[in-house]
Amino acid sequence: MQNLVFLPATAPSDETYGSIPIDLPGHDVVIHKVSYPRLVWYNAKVREKAITQIRGWNLAPVILIGFSKSGLGAWNITREMPDLVRATIVFDAPVASVRPSWDIDAFYADEASWQEDLPLHTIPAFATAVPAAHRLVLVSGENFHDEMKTSSDALNDADLAHTFLPRPQLEHHWNSGWIEEALDAL
Repeated sequence: MQNLVFLPATAPSDETYGSIPIDLPGHDVVIHKVSYPRLVWYNAKVREKAITQIRGWNLAPVILIGFSKSGLGAWNITREMPDLVRATIVFDAPVASVRPSWDIDAFYADEASWQEDLPLHTIPAFATAVPAAHRLVLVSGENFHDEMKTSSDALNDADLAHTFLPRPQLEHHWNSGWIEEALDAL
């Protein structure tokens, strides 16, 4: 039995990109969902709240899963609690983006604070923090394929083991098949 921890990518009532699955037939998993009352970007304060929720469940180990903006959360939360996260899955996320055009101002004060959290710029810290047995799976999709590829290339340059599944045809959606494929890749 694997404990999957999903990080939300939209506000609780927003189902533009579907919703976090409640089960995954054919996979022996228990699904846990971090929750927030509104839309969040995973800055340090938001990550702290997620970590408190995850640690409060007394699960060990977990597979941390992020999609789109929550992919950045999964990356950074893994760095901050590597003792609990045995694998991280990131799907179609803005992992190598310059300051995005969408609204992050409530969560990031300026360009520098955004860049400090960007996975592309935190690869050395990630590599230092996570144990060698940690598994990382990146899956690209239709919205951020190029950024996911750029990140995978940078991970290769840093000799950080990971699996990259280039899937530019996959819809930017919770239920486009990427979760099952990423779990199979683990």
